[in-house]
Amino acid sequence: MVLLKKKEAAEYRIPSLADADPMYAALLQKQADLYALQSKLNGELRDIQKQIDAAGGAGPRVPVRVAELLGDEADSAPMLGKQAADIRAKLADVETAIEIVRRRLSDAKGPASQAVCRLVKPEYGKRVAAVAKALEALAEARTGYDDLRNQFDVEDVAWGSLIPLSLGFLGDPSGDGGQIPRFMRDVREAGYVD
Repeated sequence: MVLLKKKEAAEYRIPSLADADPMYAALLQKQADLYALQSKLNGELRDIQKQIDAAGGAGPRVPVRVAELLGDEADSAPMLGKQAADIRAKLADVETAIEIVRRRLSDAKGPASQAVCRLVKPEYGKRVAAVAKALEALAEARTGYDDLRNQFDVEDVAWGSLIPLSLGFLGDPSGDGGQIPRFMRDVREAGYVD
């Protein structure tokens, strides 16, 4: 059926929040950098932990300076433990920074969304106007349909064999005018059509 054939919509993509707002883009980049740093630090921590586990119970542990005085090979476990502790501290800082960036992104979403809306408003208006034009045509077709239906009733014709179709989803045309006039009022008030 021709009426139900899907037309290809004009290819249009709204810009992303990052494309529309450089501040939002910078926050996204900062977040990505922090996640990359977090991943790197976690990898380093795993490697150090493997080294600590491998050194395990290799004799009594003595501080590096004492080992030097004794002429023994320095025990790497204390040094590795300090490195692990330093990495854990850095990871805690990175997690705090990630949370701060997440909150800043949340706060920046509103202004970035407004920037997108400013850029997209002409296209949005064009599409709202196209819907309004199609609905005006539908309203005219509905008036013709309702007129024919009313003639059947006036002439007392049993027209059930034609399969009467309800347009109730469009609202009651005799009351407040139905859904189409309400939509058209909203569109006019928003300034998308005259």
